[in-house]
Amino acid sequence: MRVGILHNPLSGRNRRNPNLFQNILSQYPHVPSAEVQTPADILEALKKFSQVQVDCVAVNGGDGTIQAVMGALFHHYPFSSMPSLALLPAGTANLMAGDVGLGNFEAKVLGQFLEEAESSPSKLAIVSRPILRIRFPEEREPLCGMFFGAGAIYHGTQMGLQTKQSIGRLGEWGAGLILLKFLLALATGSRKGLNPIKASIKTGDANSTQDEYLVLIVTTLNRLFLGMKPFWGNQSGPLRFTSLRVPYRYLWRVLPAILRGTGHSLATEAHGYVSENHAEIRLGFDSGFVLDGEVYTSSKPDEPLILDSPGELSFVRLKAE
Repeated sequence: MRVGILHNPLSGRNRRNPNLFQNILSQYPHVPSAEVQTPADILEALKKFSQVQVDCVAVNGGDGTIQAVMGALFHHYPFSSMPSLALLPAGTANLMAGDVGLGNFEAKVLGQFLEEAESSPSKLAIVSRPILRIRFPEEREPLCGMFFGAGAIYHGTQMGLQTKQSIGRLGEWGAGLILLKFLLALATGSRKGLNPIKASIKTGDANSTQDEYLVLIVTTLNRLFLGMKPFWGNQSGPLRFTSLRVPYRYLWRVLPAILRGTGHSLATEAHGYVSENHAEIRLGFDSGFVLDGEVYTSSKPDEPLILDSPGELSFVRLKAE
């Protein structure tokens, strides 16, 4: 396995641990590496990796860095054949690395990966996931990632960004505290921080519907933070779509089941719950949205975003001992 390493020094954990991997990398001077900070940096580095036959790109960065790598791979195609990715959780939320990452943010993890990639690649585990793509109505480069959220997800992420030195800095546990605040607001009947949105949704050949939603989620991940799996659809599409419509019923009775991904007899569309799998979803709403912990807006909110999948990527992981 021919590895190339992308290192973003501005990612959250890298800023706090700037020399964490220095000793390990010094033992592998022949492994091509590049320091990157912008999408242009990433594309240029990937082109150089392609020229030296890299077939696995290790990304030492946060979700924003991984997004930019995926966008470059599927929009610019710098490789003749798609490389696999090895993700180190160097950011704040680390949603993608939490599901398909290499392992913990530790020097020994990178060292073990580089050793096995060179001498025993069969010891490494490979998992595949579809990639989520967001296409805009305007002439704007698509975004690629693995988790889209709107409604309370968007406002909760903003809270995390505003408290990055406290709650937001705690990664998965910080997201869990924000979720707890969200649930407490629901329990007490408070609307503060919940901010439902009006959205039009079109999936497959179905007609477009418009309603008020508390939560909209589209993901290709198998798990979210703290192991939650709030999707239980059984269709064959690559995009897992879950929505919570206002008004909803029986939330406290169904919540434990739907967070585990098992569904519930009361979690029906008539009661405000939908979880389905689709190949394409069109969403129109006048609000911001989240892609893998990064906040975005559409400059044409009156026209729908198109969510689909441009294909799959393979991810390298260390096998559990």
